[in-house]
Amino acid sequence: MDNNKKKFDIKTYAVLHAILLLYSFVGVFMKLAFNNDFLSFYFLLFAGLAVMFLGIYAILWQQVLKKLPLTVAFTNKAICIAWGMLWGALFLGDNITWYKIVGSIIVFAGVVLVVSNNE
Repeated sequence: MDNNKKKFDIKTYAVLHAILLLYSFVGVFMKLAFNNDFLSFYFLLFAGLAVMFLGIYAILWQQVLKKLPLTVAFTNKAICIAWGMLWGALFLGDNITWYKIVGSIIVFAGVVLVVSNNE
């Protein structure tokens, strides 16, 4: 099927954003893993959760790509930057600064420009 002629609906977008939300937790798990001693119980727990979430994400990502063009799915993936900042603030005590917000907007705009250049 031609990549530009794939049909999609709101349910597909909801699934896409659910798996991107799942994917956004991987960074939190890895940071929590490396805040513990190497090969300790908590290191293995959080690293294992990160690998598990990546595996689930990879399988579901491929299923979404059957229904969405790659350019559309990849553009939506930029939302993980915002989710990552939110999880960092909630779970890791990171600060959300104006620099981070502006940087995220620049990255998102860059992704949109790159993928829309081929349309």
